[in-house]
Amino acid sequence: MECGAFDSGLTIHPDGKVSPCCVFDVKYYKDLHDIDLNNPWSDLRDGKGCSACDHAGHTYRDTFNNFKHKIYKVRHLDVRNNNLCNLECTICCSYYSSKWAERLGENKFVSTEFEVDLEDVELIYFAGGEPLINPTHWHILDKIKDPKSVSLRYNSNLSSVKKIDEYWPRFKNVEVNASMDAVGKLGEYLRYGTKWEKWEENLYFASKFANINVNPTVSVLNIFHLKEIEEWCKFPLYYNILTDPQHLCVSVLPNELKKSIKYVPNNPHLKQLLKVDSSWLFPHTISFILLQDKIKNTNIWDSLPFTSYAIQEYMKEGL
Repeated sequence: MECGAFDSGLTIHPDGKVSPCCVFDVKYYKDLHDIDLNNPWSDLRDGKGCSACDHAGHTYRDTFNNFKHKIYKVRHLDVRNNNLCNLECTICCSYYSSKWAERLGENKFVSTEFEVDLEDVELIYFAGGEPLINPTHWHILDKIKDPKSVSLRYNSNLSSVKKIDEYWPRFKNVEVNASMDAVGKLGEYLRYGTKWEKWEENLYFASKFANINVNPTVSVLNIFHLKEIEEWCKFPLYYNILTDPQHLCVSVLPNELKKSIKYVPNNPHLKQLLKVDSSWLFPHTISFILLQDKIKNTNIWDSLPFTSYAIQEYMKEGL
């Protein structure tokens, strides 16, 4: 499999598992302490864990085109080593959010400490949890001997921007994919714990020290509101297309509701999924949204055109 992740990538997950990249199939994750960092992915190069890149449009494989080498070194380090997060996003789960773990009565904080040689690192990608409240994140930045030779990339909800003005100017380049899924009150509902006005303030503050991309994750929860995001956005806009959990993927929408979507961005992966029929899962989608609104006292349901369809199709069947 021709992908630079096998030559240069190391992704560290909250539970101590590792993979060549962040979208690799979880079935092939390895334990951090069991791998040989001189050649960790030799048995995975056939691509058996690479199905996440088998779709139309831009893929992570494209991202790794600049990291193809003959000898493995950790050049692209992806750190998502704990689930510490101050939001409880509707599309997320306890594996990536300590807030969700707290609500579900699970082990609230999962974290993996690690030591990796940073000598050859060219790019460090921080995700989470929320990386800007992750203590490990700052410790790694402090260990970089020559910051001007290293680029930083973040997936961040920007709920906290403390210390970025101190650290980010030291580095070669900083890029932030700023997570948001809708504008205003709906944005607060979908990324529960967000305060919209404060989030906007943090976004513009971060833009003084980093290149900002606004990075919505497209699901059934916001597919009817993407035009509002585009009209609001003053930064480059890049969509993540949700495929898991499947009951929130746009493919679950019945054809009648797909036809009512007024605006679809020119995104090949999104358009591909809208042609897939997973509508047998839609009753589960409805239950999920109503439960979210109940337990969080939000109102996602009224932002979606599902009521008439649900009454016509399910109430008459006693579902």
